Amino acid sequence: MAEKRLRLWDREFLSKGDVILAFILRGLFLVSLVISIVTGRYDLIPISAVSFGLTFLPSILERSIKVSLPPSFQVMLLIFIFGAQFLGEILDYYERFWWWDLLLHGWSGVLLGTVGFLLVYVMNEASKVEVDMSPFFISFFALCFAVTCGVVWEVFEYLMDVIFGTNMQKSGLVDTMGDLIIDAAGALIMSVNGFLTLRARKNNVLSRSITRFMEKNPDMEKKHG
Repeated sequence: MAEKRLRLWDREFLSKGDVILAFILRGLFLVSLVISIVTGRYDLIPISAVSFGLTFLPSILERSIKVSLPPSFQVMLLIFIFGAQFLGEILDYYERFWWWDLLLHGWSGVLLGTVGFLLVYVMNEASKVEVDMSPFFISFFALCFAVTCGVVWEVFEYLMDVIFGTNMQKSGLVDTMGDLIIDAAGALIMSVNGFLTLRARKNNVLSRSITRFMEKNPDMEKKHG
């Protein structure tokens, strides 16, 4: 049924509270877009519009690469976009709180590192893939995936500043390098945790996330068992 339309959320897996939260967050972006147009804050128009579009990222990933993220990650992604764009850019939290940017980039590093870890882990477990990757390589890929996403985001901020005249990069080079370092630190924490989880086969948050990920993607056959 996913092919018929682009879903706002995954009704089958998200709770009623998660659906309401998704409605509220997307509604706030639409309200901010209207307010930006009415008040003449043209610098906020592209931020509001792009942010609203980004909230559909889980559905886009599901349609493009046929992979469904666990509901907890879908909600965390929505909250991150809300914190980065609505609170950070529109309500100026980046200016009000010096630690806001560091918090979000550290969070994004962990979040993206987890996504990268899950993707390559499932690919490694799939019977259709001939290569059997080690825990180190899976964790290293997660680190590289998260850092690459951080670089792409910084390029996005730069293009927004150049094309639309926004001020997403704040202090320029210093802001960019600080963001990338925090992204890498968060991703490294996630990668080390992933490596230890696979080596020791621990029962923790990550291992439970792997289980939920496999439950949401039953078509991916396992090599073992």
